[in-house]
Amino acid sequence: MSVIIHTTQDGCTIKFHLRRTARKNIIVRVASASMLSVNIPPFVSLKQLQQWFGANEMALKRLWQQSKTIKTELPNTIWYRGQRFSYTFAKGLSAVQWYQQQGFLLPETSEASALDILRTWLRQCAQTELISRLQYWALVMQQQPASMALTQARTFWGVCRRRTGIRLNWRLIGAPAFVVDYVCIHELCHLRYANHGRDFWAMVAKYTAKTHDARLWLKQHGSELFALDNVR
Repeated sequence: MSVIIHTTQDGCTIKFHLRRTARKNIIVRVASASMLSVNIPPFVSLKQLQQWFGANEMALKRLWQQSKTIKTELPNTIWYRGQRFSYTFAKGLSAVQWYQQQGFLLPETSEASALDILRTWLRQCAQTELISRLQYWALVMQQQPASMALTQARTFWGVCRRRTGIRLNWRLIGAPAFVVDYVCIHELCHLRYANHGRDFWAMVAKYTAKTHDARLWLKQHGSELFALDNVR
């Protein structure tokens, strides 16, 4: 994800987080305080995007003004690997640091910037740790999905499709290991059983005895894993 800037005809400078997606349309939303996000199809060039900005400046300026009114405030604690950790701002840092005892050390900058830096750091950890765990269980269970990736979805923890593979919600980086394992096992079992019938749950039980505990943890704490999404 990169940042691009568009200057309107009357001199207003608007910042965008740029992300390429498989969707066919250009989509602009308020991303954070004084920042918009723009999702563009892979076939749209940066020159074409700037032309599109120029043709839609009025709408973009309205969104830009909305972004400036957003209050950015980090939650008191951050979920990571099944525990809540506090955070402090430290001078001289350019990246997030995490320690089991101290919690998170964040670069001393605006809260909006710190939020973006922390989200990026957590997503990178999720890419490494969650996919590694999914690969482990795929090997143990001898179930190989077409692909393995993360998703930003807000409505499910994992999804399995035979043709496109398994997607895990990146926010599971905040959950305990037994919860991550359960979601991985659950989705891998869908490669054999598409529904949630008796055979499906029997297969899940073969690889984890913590289905009830994992589902209960997600019911109790799942919404808290979206805390950083609720701050913009």
